[in-house]
Amino acid sequence: MKISNITYLLLFFASSLSIHAQEKRVLLKGVVQNNSSPIENVHIINLSARKGSLSNKDGEFKISVKENDTLLFSDIQYLLKRIMITSEDIRKEKISVELKPKNYKLKEIVLFKNNEVTAPLGLPNTDKKKLNKIERKLNYYSQKSTPMVFLDALLLSPIINALPFTKKKGGGIDDIYNIVSGNRKNDRTLKRLLDQDQLNNYNQLKLKEIRSYFTENFFTQKISIPKERINPFLNYCLEKNIIILFDRKRYLEITDIFIKESKGFLSDKNR
Repeated sequence: MKISNITYLLLFFASSLSIHAQEKRVLLKGVVQNNSSPIENVHIINLSARKGSLSNKDGEFKISVKENDTLLFSDIQYLLKRIMITSEDIRKEKISVELKPKNYKLKEIVLFKNNEVTAPLGLPNTDKKKLNKIERKLNYYSQKSTPMVFLDALLLSPIINALPFTKKKGGGIDDIYNIVSGNRKNDRTLKRLLDQDQLNNYNQLKLKEIRSYFTENFFTQKISIPKERINPFLNYCLEKNIIILFDRKRYLEITDIFIKESKGFLSDKNR
């Protein structure tokens, strides 16, 4: 039986739709918390799509993802955390992420501290780490989109502030100035650079652990990676989520990745 050209076109179109559907990202809702308490202003970065989001006061966020995307959760007071999006996450369209606070070691014993009086009294924010200058600025800026900031400043804020039962607050012209002057954009860019620097430091520490676990003999003898090129090879494999797999103790999968990727790495003489 002969298949007409129209049938071929229909089959090709259906196949294209199927491939497109697999690559299409969905909007995933989530909440970031610590011991059931929501965490505000956590940076959520989709490393696969290079897109980001920010958690609100209830710890909630939204971000576009697809299966096998890697999300990074970053906050100055909590340890970095990576997760890989699964088909189950896509099906539920919702995830919950628990962050662990950072533990800072003191170099010396301090006998008198400012919060010795405030802590027993249970005053708010006693144990809250002070924000740096950039973080204070970012918290001050409006998190709304540029069109919404202009709409709010020109139409909504004057009406709301004029009501007798509402509390006066900042915003309005200040928000417009920060956008027009570029302050908000520049400080957000600086924060992303600082986060990226923190992420790079974290990755290098984890890669050292991976190198130590597999030993130099594995790289040099099993997969023929010269000793001086082991670190470049580990960075070459970074996008294969070897850090997440290592944290989950899935060493056989990492071994399989190393074996497969070593061929391409060694064939590229420019590396």
